Amino acid sequence: MKRRKISMLWTVMGVTLFSLGLAFQPWAMAAGNAKYPSRTVEVINQFGPGGGTDLFVRAIAMPFAKIARQSLIPISITGGGGVPAATEFFNRPADGYTLMAVGPEEVINHAMKRIDAKKFVPLARIQYDQGMFFVRDKSPFKTIQDVIAEAKKTPGKLTIAVTGAAGFDDVLVGLWSAKSGADLKSVPFQAAAEATATVLGGHTDLLYEEYGPMRSLIESGKVRPLVLFAEERLPVLKNVPTAKELGVDVTLGRWRGLAFKEGTKPEQVGAMHKVFEKSVKNPIYKAIEEQNMLQFRSKFLGPEEFRTFFGQEMGIYADVLKKLGYTK
Repeated sequence: MKRRKISMLWTVMGVTLFSLGLAFQPWAMAAGNAKYPSRTVEVINQFGPGGGTDLFVRAIAMPFAKIARQSLIPISITGGGGVPAATEFFNRPADGYTLMAVGPEEVINHAMKRIDAKKFVPLARIQYDQGMFFVRDKSPFKTIQDVIAEAKKTPGKLTIAVTGAAGFDDVLVGLWSAKSGADLKSVPFQAAAEATATVLGGHTDLLYEEYGPMRSLIESGKVRPLVLFAEERLPVLKNVPTAKELGVDVTLGRWRGLAFKEGTKPEQVGAMHKVFEKSVKNPIYKAIEEQNMLQFRSKFLGPEEFRTFFGQEMGIYADVLKKLGYTK
């Protein structure tokens, strides 16, 4: 299983680094004598265990623990299109010990006036993923052209499993349908594992998911990737065409970052930024990043760069959602 492979990788690399004596010094706040963080830091997210965001938090938590000498743990609050997760986050104190795993879903919820994303204090963008459409091995669809032909014949009949209702997956599928003319019907699930199970069981025709969580299923031949949403093909999946190659200009990807709540002390933001900046360069994280094929688009953005990027994403999704009829 995917998570078992990652766990084994973490264990092996952790033992190796320990044996080499590559220990990290704890991070202290620049202001005052108190060490920060001095206890566990929690990361709230709207997705269930096993999905890309959950794996992201667990991956960065390994070097984080060595550098900060504290644990970083994911807290999943699923359902409600991500609003319950954001509500829990904003109800917590701005004390530097609760982060929110943010991505396109938070931008979408802001555009749809479900949350006020301006209350986030962007800390760092760490990942920028690439997603694909998948079918199970027994599917009659061998190529994305087969799917397009059938979808145009029977609009809205083919179903595609996605994670979250009216979230990033749903928007991407809607954009694909609008630009390709091959209309697919989204079937939302609360957790990525549920969405994957439904396509493996033949209950939905397709699945949208990122490469990382699906890698073991691809390698075992249980699923087939049909189309990639990125600017270029992946070197490890050279036979999978991009949507852009097919004349469907859809390259949106799920990015993953971390944010504090408005009101968090600037010195806490600065100190935590440096912890994560070191964490992404650590061999433990780099190995996991490459294992999940996240190195192709990912570029670390600190607070100021991330704030600019976040603002740009707000503009992009506001326009996309309006074109798709989600907003006025």
